[in-house]
Amino acid sequence: MTDLSNEKLVRDLIPQIIQDDGVSPSVRKVSGDELDYFIRQKIVEESVELLESGSEGEIADILEAIDTLLMHRNLGHDRIESLRDEKKRLRGAFAEGYVLDMDSV
Repeated sequence: MTDLSNEKLVRDLIPQIIQDDGVSPSVRKVSGDELDYFIRQKIVEESVELLESGSEGEIADILEAIDTLLMHRNLGHDRIESLRDEKKRLRGAFAEGYVLDMDSV
């Protein structure tokens, strides 16, 4: 696999926006397992940005990346909601705000 340290997945219109600003970006199109990896990397990137900023825009970016991953993996929202409901039934949600001191367990 190529050195991925200086690459990141961008929204579909970003290369053209950069070109319109007079810059010729180096872009390649990925697919398969490599695309799956870059989508997961994007979810982490956007999650860190949400942690730092708290911005609603970052939530939208995370949802966009998750929707892209679901589409890439041919998974429907119904399947994910079913998994979510099962986890919620067995372990609860995050609504109560419990924070566990990991040194205590």
